[in-house]
Amino acid sequence: MEINKPLGYILSQSLRVFRNQLAFEFKDKGIELSFDQFVILHILNSDCDCIQQDLANQLQKDKSIIVRQINCLLENQFVVRLINKEDKRKKNLILTKKGFEILNQMKEIASELSTKLLTGVSENELETFRKVLMKIQKNGGAEEEFFNCGLNQLK
Repeated sequence: MEINKPLGYILSQSLRVFRNQLAFEFKDKGIELSFDQFVILHILNSDCDCIQQDLANQLQKDKSIIVRQINCLLENQFVVRLINKEDKRKKNLILTKKGFEILNQMKEIASELSTKLLTGVSENELETFRKVLMKIQKNGGAEEEFFNCGLNQLK
C-alpha cells in the first residue's frame, strides 16, 4: 500500500466521497438536485447580482453546463431570471422563496454529513485543514472574490 499519495489524488478522492454520500442523502430525502446545483443555489443566496457567466467563472465550468443546471433550477422554480438594472442585456439569477427553502434543507443535510465525516477530527485539526486548503487555493491563483462568494461556508 502506497503511503504518500499525490495531493490531487487525495483531494479528488475526498471530494468524491463527500459528493457521492451527499447525493445519496439528497436522494434519500427526496431532493432531486445535484451537488453542482446545490453549490449554484448557495452562490445565488450570497450574491444578488449574479449572472450565468459569473457562475461559470466562479465554478470554472463551461457556460453550456451552467445553462443546463440553471434551466433545471428554473423549471423547478428555485430561481428566476430578472433583467439587470444597469445592463438590460444581462439577466440576474435570483433565488426564489422555494429555492431558499430547498437550499436550507440541503445545507442541513450537508451539515449533518460533514459532522458524520469529521468524526474523530479535533477542532484544532479541522482549523489546520481549513487553513491549508485556503493556502492551496491562494497558491493556485484563486482570486479573493472566490473566498468571499460563500463557497467556503459550504458544509
